[in-house]
Amino acid sequence: MTHKDENIRLLVSLGIAGVMVAAILWLVSKVASKPIATPSTPSMVNSPTLPITSSPEWMSIGDKILVTADNTDEKAAGVNAFKAGDFGTAIIKFQASLQSKRNDPETLIYLNNAKIGSSKALKVAVIAPIGSGLNEAKEILRGVAQAQEEVNSSGGINGVPLQLQIANLSNFGQLETIDNQLVRDSNLLAVVGFGRNEKLYKQSGLVKVSPGSGRNQPGQNQAQFFGDTRYVFNVSPNRNIFNQALAEYIVKKERRTNIAICRDSSFRTSQDTSSQEKANQELVKEYSDLISKVGGKVTGTDCDLGAANFRASDFIAKATSDGAEAILLIPRPDNINPALDVAKENKGRLALFGSQQLYGEKILKFGQGDIKGMVVSVPWHRNANRNLSKGNSFAEKAAKLWGGDVSPRTATAYDALQVIIAGLKENSTRQGLQKVLANSNFSAMGATGKIQFSPSGDRQGGVFLVKIEPCESGKPCASSTGYDFVLLQ
Repeated sequence: MTHKDENIRLLVSLGIAGVMVAAILWLVSKVASKPIATPSTPSMVNSPTLPITSSPEWMSIGDKILVTADNTDEKAAGVNAFKAGDFGTAIIKFQASLQSKRNDPETLIYLNNAKIGSSKALKVAVIAPIGSGLNEAKEILRGVAQAQEEVNSSGGINGVPLQLQIANLSNFGQLETIDNQLVRDSNLLAVVGFGRNEKLYKQSGLVKVSPGSGRNQPGQNQAQFFGDTRYVFNVSPNRNIFNQALAEYIVKKERRTNIAICRDSSFRTSQDTSSQEKANQELVKEYSDLISKVGGKVTGTDCDLGAANFRASDFIAKATSDGAEAILLIPRPDNINPALDVAKENKGRLALFGSQQLYGEKILKFGQGDIKGMVVSVPWHRNANRNLSKGNSFAEKAAKLWGGDVSPRTATAYDALQVIIAGLKENSTRQGLQKVLANSNFSAMGATGKIQFSPSGDRQGGVFLVKIEPCESGKPCASSTGYDFVLLQ
């Protein structure tokens, strides 16, 4: 009886095992019947990969919308797909968003990053003041987006695509936090952004290229304290070079020898938080010294555009009685209304000149005939260097890409990334890139022409003078205001 029970249990066990084997064989046959995805099949292009690693809320390579003013349903869907690693869907959605908002640089950057997906790339960050100056931020992003689009469309940097990461600067107090976050990213090769802490970048071996000007006197860049190892480079010339070009034009070309200067006492001229910031009054002294060197003089007329009790009529009356022949306006970038009041009250009596803060659509729109004839020093003009690449200049390509003219800020941001691209073509490591840019023989071509750096890390040359003139009747006008900035030859 016991032997019979054992036989029964053996048969039951064998039956169960047989069923399990059959089930396993059935599952294997089902899996084997499905084709393996290859890079050439659609399933691989659109299949999700690993989700994007989280980053601070103010930083994004395509997983967050930082410029919310340009949001669309397609852009939001693209960001969600990008965040999930579904780059195929992200590409489609970003392309659709650009159909309705072609001049949105954030979306173009995310589109190019989505095309890279999880493939190998050379990573560069760009700091943009999205939360504190949206228009300025978008102008910067258009410059770097255009440079990324051009290099990736042509095969990348030695065959490797360029990935851009955006960091949103909401206020200048946040810059130290952003810098510290960026230098810790071992995958990051360079940064486009306004520089403060060169010591931090040197310690981490990371290069920062600024679209703007150096704030120190020529040859007094912080890099001098670190020997030859400069890590912050400025694509626009040192401020002193802009001042000198304008001072020489006022006295030697326009033959105005008595100049009244309007400053803004609330405007600081140094971004170096490690030392005491220069007061704006020191900028007036710089201009005074330069004007004196070329044979002119600055009147004692006080003009503080930032003063609460400032009255343009009082200033014009005093400047006239002081024998002024010209007025030099140096407003704060975000407060040009007092300068416009001076121009209106002047009524064309005294020649007008201005710093590069007055180069923009707003001055044309609200100044109109009051600012006719004003000469301004700038880092770029759409007609500058056009003869170097006729029919294919930066300005022409930018107008085609964005649907209209771009600003000098876009041009200098484009050049900042062009410098980095040129350097990475020679060496794609952090330290190697720094050595390339610090080499006295290094040069790169950009929207503003040939870019070379002085031993202090400042741009050599690259200053242009423009004059505000009414647009000619019957001819195309780059501005919708009826006035335009004309390049002085």
